Amino acid sequence: MGTIVTVASQKGGVGKTTTALNLGYSLSRFGGGVLIVDGDPQASLGIASNLKQQTKVGLMDVLLGRATPEEIVVPTRDGLLALVGMGRVDPADLGSLEEAARSGALGALVRRLAAGYGYTLIDAPAGAGSITVGFLAVSESVILPVQPRTLSLKTISSFLKVIHWTRRTSNPDLRLSGVLVTMFDAARRADVVAIEEVRSTFPPDVLFRTTIPLDDGLEEASVRAVPAWLLPGAEHAARSYMELALEVKSRAFEGELQDASGVGLF
Repeated sequence: MGTIVTVASQKGGVGKTTTALNLGYSLSRFGGGVLIVDGDPQASLGIASNLKQQTKVGLMDVLLGRATPEEIVVPTRDGLLALVGMGRVDPADLGSLEEAARSGALGALVRRLAAGYGYTLIDAPAGAGSITVGFLAVSESVILPVQPRTLSLKTISSFLKVIHWTRRTSNPDLRLSGVLVTMFDAARRADVVAIEEVRSTFPPDVLFRTTIPLDDGLEEASVRAVPAWLLPGAEHAARSYMELALEVKSRAFEGELQDASGVGLF
């Protein structure tokens, strides 16, 4: 089984789903197979990728015995990428989903689905509830997208505490792959100042070097429910996600080297 990465955030609207879809697509270009899992009961990824048009079954249906794991995986035409939706989550089912997360059944299902893929990216719901924690419990690493805005940046410390708690209670191998700044406008002084403030507050390896720009191409790609690489005019944003993919792979390799040397990572 390859690497399971949860894309999570304390706050909504920071580009979490966009990151899961575009990073997943970029990683798939290197081969090895990539699976993207919609772990949000609101099915944000399913909407963003037109997945709901292709299948109405997903994680929830397997947990409730309405489908098998094999039935919920939707491969792309090129065979390099596959997606799994959340499925239909009725209000009455939400408690069952949260219980499956707490008991480990949801995580076990993700591990089964991840077998055979080089990377599995989970688009977790916003916040640090039981569903997100359930995904963190079976992940090797977590990517934390934030906007360069005061309210968003203030959530970093609180989510780092969630990661520490998960390491302490259920998954000692969980790593922070990095904090990813999204919707960054280099011409906006407040954005630049915000990033510098974070760099001065946290250890240097907490922030990814790559930033995701505030880009109309990404917005258009989201509206059309496709990765930015597939939309003419969105090349700038697409390149930033390819740079992120390279950095994710580089950080994973560096982590393996430090593990081998006995030096602990955050």
